[in-house]
Amino acid sequence: MADGAGLQPQVVFEQTMEGLLRAVRPRLTQQCKARLKEAGLDVDAALLPAYPFEVWMKCLLASAEETWPGEPREQALFHLGEAFIEGYRETFLGRAVLALIRVLGPRRAIHRATRNFRSGNNYTEAKVTELSPTCLELWMNEVGPYPTFTQGLVEAALRASGVVPKVEIKDHDGHACTYRCTWVMTKG
Repeated sequence: MADGAGLQPQVVFEQTMEGLLRAVRPRLTQQCKARLKEAGLDVDAALLPAYPFEVWMKCLLASAEETWPGEPREQALFHLGEAFIEGYRETFLGRAVLALIRVLGPRRAIHRATRNFRSGNNYTEAKVTELSPTCLELWMNEVGPYPTFTQGLVEAALRASGVVPKVEIKDHDGHACTYRCTWVMTKG
């Protein structure tokens, strides 16, 4: 948030919106395009270098509701988070980040959450608490009102690291969220 103390407005970068568009493109209807445009994202125009956090939140909700109609909102947002990872993987930066996650494995990937999320926005801060060799708590300063989007995203990213993950929401105050991340190693 911007204020008189010189803080910059929270923004998501072009590659984040590109990942979102790639995630919804297979299901992109005219109604979804219209809702995204109303939210501040014209899918028929060149992407801007950055988008305000509020536009990002509106785009997440419109995308989830339009691409998973009939699903409860929280479940639709979770599915969108999972699909986002696949869409992000198709971007230049996403390919690099997800390849690194695969090499690092789940523990080290979670410890790099701030760095990984900062490749797509200017505001994410994360803290990790180790609970066991296969269980960590991940606190994030800002996930907005839709914590299940980030839950789905983190679970899909952990899956990309080569494990079978489970990410649960432990606490969410409307902005910050704590996720409990557990996993088992895959065979082979």
